[in-house]
Amino acid sequence: MNRGLIIFIAAVLLGAGTYFGTRQFLKRCDCMTADEVPVENGSLLPELQWLRRSFHLTEAQFGKVQALHLAYQPRCADLCMKIQHSDHELMMAAASSRTVTEDVSKLLQTRARLTQECQQAMLQHVYETAACMTPEQAERYLTIVLPHVLGPAHASH
Repeated sequence: MNRGLIIFIAAVLLGAGTYFGTRQFLKRCDCMTADEVPVENGSLLPELQWLRRSFHLTEAQFGKVQALHLAYQPRCADLCMKIQHSDHELMMAAASSRTVTEDVSKLLQTRARLTQECQQAMLQHVYETAACMTPEQAERYLTIVLPHVLGPAHASH
């Protein structure tokens, strides 16, 4: 009986170890999907409230900005998902090598292309949003938002 219990416990531990080890080894990218857009209190647009308040947008302006934002969200989510997937693939390839392989180089190029595509799409969205505002509002909006779109190197300008 004692021997049977030891074999049973060993089998359970081996099975659990195999399960969790295989799960970790085969872990897929935990990328956000396009349908996982943030929602707050049933609204897809909580991030626009600061814009409405800070720039004193009229109802007409805010309606245009909302429409642009809703139209852009699927594109943004899709690009984010692609970048996350690219990051995962790059990390896996880089971790399995101790040199810059052709595969790692191609994955770096893909990551750079996706980042540029995302940044360009975001910049276009920001310009379209600014076009819904008065010139004064747009200038202030671009001054605040462009450094975030263009990255840390531009934050001091």
